[in-house]
Amino acid sequence: MFNNYDLTDNDVMDIVRRYDGLINKYSEIHGKIDEDLKQFIVMEIYKKLTKNREK
Repeated sequence: MFNNYDLTDNDVMDIVRRYDGLINKYSEIHGKIDEDLKQFIVMEIYKKLTKNREK
């Protein structure tokens, strides 16, 4: 779905905002959101979507 890897930082953050509910769901441990885990998930999404971007 997101395989063009030519996304700007704003595009990536828009995707993260759209999937915030799902990210929160998978960041939950014992009924509470683990902020470190949430940040890790967001960073992995960012790295994956900006992997082949020219620097």
